[in-house]
Amino acid sequence: MSRVVVTAAGGVRGREPVDGVVAFRGIPYAAPPVGPLRLQPPAPVTPWSGVRDARQPSPVAPQERSSSTGWTPASGDDYLTLDVFAPADFPRAAPVLVWIHGGSWTSGAGSLPMYEPRAWVRRGLVVVSINYRLGFEGFGAVEGAVDNRGLRDQVAALRWVAENVAAFGGDPARVTVAGESAGAGSVAALLCAPSARGLFSRAIAQSIPGETFTVGHARAIGARVARAARVPATLAGFAGLAPVRLLEATRSVVAEFHADPSSGMRSIVDTLFNPVVDGDFLPVVPFEGPGAGGDPSVALLVNHNSDEWNLFSGGRLAERPRGTADLPRWARAGRLDDAQFARFAATLPGAGPLRLTDALLTDSVFAEPSRRFARAHADAGGSTHRSLFTWRSPALAGRLGAAHAVDLPFVFGNPQGLELLLHAVPVLPLLRRVPGLGPRVPGVWPTPASAALSRRMVDAWVAFATTGEPGWPALAPDATPVKVWGSADDLVEEGPDPRRDLWREVRFAATGG
Repeated sequence: MSRVVVTAAGGVRGREPVDGVVAFRGIPYAAPPVGPLRLQPPAPVTPWSGVRDARQPSPVAPQERSSSTGWTPASGDDYLTLDVFAPADFPRAAPVLVWIHGGSWTSGAGSLPMYEPRAWVRRGLVVVSINYRLGFEGFGAVEGAVDNRGLRDQVAALRWVAENVAAFGGDPARVTVAGESAGAGSVAALLCAPSARGLFSRAIAQSIPGETFTVGHARAIGARVARAARVPATLAGFAGLAPVRLLEATRSVVAEFHADPSSGMRSIVDTLFNPVVDGDFLPVVPFEGPGAGGDPSVALLVNHNSDEWNLFSGGRLAERPRGTADLPRWARAGRLDDAQFARFAATLPGAGPLRLTDALLTDSVFAEPSRRFARAHADAGGSTHRSLFTWRSPALAGRLGAAHAVDLPFVFGNPQGLELLLHAVPVLPLLRRVPGLGPRVPGVWPTPASAALSRRMVDAWVAFATTGEPGWPALAPDATPVKVWGSADDLVEEGPDPRRDLWREVRFAATGG
């Protein structure tokens, strides 16, 4: 039978247990961010009387209709919500994992099927998966609005966990915050955010993106969105703008950047928004300088993938170079000058333009930020573990490789996750045109080797959330042990390497600084 739990705001009724897991969906942790609350910090939930039905996912944050979430203008405003998954017997003081979804700060939802956490729950965790404001609503900068609203939503969700998770069998003193891509960038920002201090004791960051904005740069983009929407670049100007019009204006600015080869990463990717180093919520750049690496009292596990950018180039989610003449533009977007890029290219002899730019942006966007954040955290005295995912997907005749997000179904122990990644989101459209392929990706999962790899990764992530130790040594001042995940695992010492060493010369300051 269904279970009722009383939270601080009122009772919630979850689904009947399935395979030993009970789910509570769409529980609000903050008030709908509309009307006078729009572009403002998250506000408390209005308590309700009786029992609120929590058996269906809530609406999701406004985002492009082409996303995997099915958002439409009629979806509803009550989307600052979370889902709770608990063992059906509601153990007392179980470790808690809070999942923050990715999606380039502009798309996604915590309730997507690819984030099904039953493998974690069956191993004893209580899992909380959250929604937060996206796109301009969450990260756009404009006079009169607070910055980093999407990140502030995440802090509000963590406060909800501290106050309520014990009622679901979780231990508020053993909370791990975890995320991938923009979710990993959120984890890095939360580790550096004073307002998040004390709300979690462990953190998992999978593929940390390395770009942040200054306030001035973020407001310059906000002004361009305002011009595209034909409203003043003020809080009042945006207050009455329907979400669908705001999305249209954002899309127009993305097109402007794509048409301008001098606009760096904005000319290659569709991402307009990033965390803002505002001196308030986010006082430091997470990757370098004072405060880099965040709170050393939090145990940290960082993973990245060996072929991150293959997802974006192979899936046509980003521009691809048309030949060698395009390489200088890609080099600048990847933070390298011409001389540095020449040295980088020399580490990949014989590589063509696409392979070079895939490797460049793998390093610049995800790998080096992940390595740098982990080392900064360790150097500050934090317990820090690193891993590298190298399992190569056979999709697209091996072209996908160990691409961005391919680690997710392995970590979640979700055999359908890779198919959902490839088909449910606008990724790898070439796969959809393969005759007879249908909804499946044959040979990808679960082969015996991939299923065994998934079990090993689930075990490590659960062990870390439970004890702070994933099963291999932490970084030390004179050692960088890295767990390598593949068909056969390995533990390597990361020593000198010309390609990695080059990145030590490169700054990861906030864009606009």
